[in-house]
Amino acid sequence: MAFLQVDYKSSKMNRKVHFNVFLPADTDPAGKDGAPWRTLYLLHGIFGNSSSWVTSSCIQRYAEERNLCVVMPDGENGFYLDHPDYMNNYSSWIGEELVEATRTMFPLSRRREDTWIGGFSMGGYGALRTGLKYADTFGGILAFSSALLLESIQNGEGGAGPAGDESYLRAMFGDLKHLLGTDLDPLHLAKARQAAGKPLPRIYLSCGEQDFLLAANARFSAQLTEAGIPHTWRTAPGGHTWDFWEQEIRYTVLEWMSGKRKSGGPEEKKERLDF
Repeated sequence: MAFLQVDYKSSKMNRKVHFNVFLPADTDPAGKDGAPWRTLYLLHGIFGNSSSWVTSSCIQRYAEERNLCVVMPDGENGFYLDHPDYMNNYSSWIGEELVEATRTMFPLSRRREDTWIGGFSMGGYGALRTGLKYADTFGGILAFSSALLLESIQNGEGGAGPAGDESYLRAMFGDLKHLLGTDLDPLHLAKARQAAGKPLPRIYLSCGEQDFLLAANARFSAQLTEAGIPHTWRTAPGGHTWDFWEQEIRYTVLEWMSGKRKSGGPEEKKERLDF
């Protein structure tokens, strides 16, 4: 498994950007089925960077076991949204340009079903919103402890945790009174794609039982269920911590992404699989 640190000039961001990559370079990219490597674009949370998953999890080991390429971009604190006034177009950079750039740089599969996006907290929201906005590209979404704040923000309740400052929220989302039902709303994007008769990505949602974002994530799962949108929803003991995200990335990469699930173990606690 190779670890690469990449800087290149991005047309979407109009500057040099950075991302880290775990690449199974010591294995045959063709694999047994003749396909290039599958890829997971993995997003960090607020106050993190492209090294967050590298230093705080065992993603390298899990990627190596599954012959998986993992691309970890630097999203700063931008909620993975486009802010063209500041040349911070994180959504279109990751959803469009970065996917194509990495496919050009490395022998990655171009198949939708081999291209995934995931993340935790701010990155969980980013994975849901980017994965659904660019659902023709991404075949799967992993969203852990997602910062699904739009409903509480629009209702005047503010953000949660470190994303509670109103001036920051306005800078990220714009008009805080009109968020739901817009391009920023993952539920709206999922419903619109469903109404258009287009295939949705496989969606995995999880949140710790002691996490301050549990209610928001459970509500989102219930809204998907009410809309008839298939997804997996899982809760387990844990807070808004790396202990929980490490457990989730191990389970999803080693088992859920490939359809291999243990039965009767702790990984299945309070899990509703693929409604």
